[in-house]
Amino acid sequence: MDSRWIKAGYSREDVKRFRTALDALKEILESDFKKKEADRDYSPGWEYRQIAVNEWNTVIDSVIKLIDIKE
Repeated sequence: MDSRWIKAGYSREDVKRFRTALDALKEILESDFKKKEADRDYSPGWEYRQIAVNEWNTVIDSVIKLIDIKE
């Protein structure tokens, strides 16, 4: 369990009650908001596109890590 839940004022019991909703949200995120592949088109501006891909993937990973409630 991510410590940010406890720091936000939720008890372990509160977070466990959210589990069903968080598991459903995790499934939705993993199926509808997939990680993007690296940009292999090295035309001008490719580095900005790659930065955007990296940021997208980092955000998806961070959100899934936050909502993945493990005992």
